[in-house]
Amino acid sequence: MKKSLQTLAAMAAVICGFVLVSCSEDKDPDTTVINHIYLQVPDGNATIVAGTDATIEVQVRLSQTVAENTSFTFAVDGDEDGVFVITNNPVVIKAGEAEGFFTVAPAAGAVVPEDVTAKFTITNLDPSKFDIAQNLTIKMLAAQSSGDLDPEIAALVEAWKTSYGVDLAPWIGNVKLEGEIEFPGDGFLDPFVSPTTYTLSGYTKFAISQESTEEMPVLDMIENPMGMTDYLYTTLRQLTVEDYEYFANEDEEYSIGGPIMKLIGWNADSQESFTVTLPGIKITDIANGKATLEFVEEGENYILNSKGEPIYSELLEDYLLHNYATSWIPFQYDFTAWNRQLGLVEDGNEEAIELTGTLSTADPQFYLGTEDVLEDYYEGEDDILNYYVYPSGVIDFNAGTITFEFPFCHYDQYGYSRVKVTYTLN
Repeated sequence: MKKSLQTLAAMAAVICGFVLVSCSEDKDPDTTVINHIYLQVPDGNATIVAGTDATIEVQVRLSQTVAENTSFTFAVDGDEDGVFVITNNPVVIKAGEAEGFFTVAPAAGAVVPEDVTAKFTITNLDPSKFDIAQNLTIKMLAAQSSGDLDPEIAALVEAWKTSYGVDLAPWIGNVKLEGEIEFPGDGFLDPFVSPTTYTLSGYTKFAISQESTEEMPVLDMIENPMGMTDYLYTTLRQLTVEDYEYFANEDEEYSIGGPIMKLIGWNADSQESFTVTLPGIKITDIANGKATLEFVEEGENYILNSKGEPIYSELLEDYLLHNYATSWIPFQYDFTAWNRQLGLVEDGNEEAIELTGTLSTADPQFYLGTEDVLEDYYEGEDDILNYYVYPSGVIDFNAGTITFEFPFCHYDQYGYSRVKVTYTLN
């Protein structure tokens, strides 16, 4: 089935090639073609921390080469206090090329009491020739320390020092990470066909969880968990509104995602917000300056309403599930498109309920983290590339490191990815 789909895709590409050639020969030479501008970060890191020397390298990619040297002067939209600085600006793209780069860094001495999110604009951009087809959201994290803790949490930190001889204060706030995702490929869609390795970098913001007790510390990743936020959102878009072959086909008759896109006003150009957290990381077996981190959730992956309760559907005569995995890494997604769908589900909208749990949904957990992590779903299938590894996490207070390794699987991949992340204190 897969090979036949790929063959049909190849034939379609050849046919389209002839059509494009034919059309280009007949095209009116006076017709102006808009050159689209796409902004992205090659290393996946769109987050920096105030008061550090960290930078974000932004790639400027055009949909077609330029005939002459062309410059673009970028500005940060939403940076009223001037906490971001852009270097290598303006970006000059030479004749015959379609790519350039600029760098974003924290302004020296900038004080950021709260996280700042911003996008980019281009000064004096000629709309008859260029447009920003894909903007980029960057974030600057505010510095945080144990001095920001409320008294109850601060007392717990001191209690753990006394009981276990370990200090969690340095782990509160933004911690630098390095990591990678080994991806097996073998999907149908173009972004997921080939095996590849994705680089993870940047910072994760940690906090002491309200679930903590004197006997057991619990950490929450409240910003960019495992360094995967950009990876997860990019993947979700590639599986949905940026999949113009199946999900977002312009012909509604053949568009899998057409019903939900129409119902909630969701598409590749709709302005959406996407954030991820990873709460409830339990620190256990603390001894000799080391401890185990438990971060896997087990059970039924119920869809919860705004009160945190499982949603029962009278229409489907069952509780609604994100997916059928019974063990998973509990990333929590706040995605505006899904929030709109979920609101309709709570209101009893039959179409929204029927679409939930199908290939026409905006639910991130339907597409991301689709297979069990405590057992290998693909075990015994020797003809596939499978990076399954049993999930593990260790914190070494003496070395100032946290290491994670776990499997991950999203829709349209065959075989697990392997995620490795190391956090290191400055």
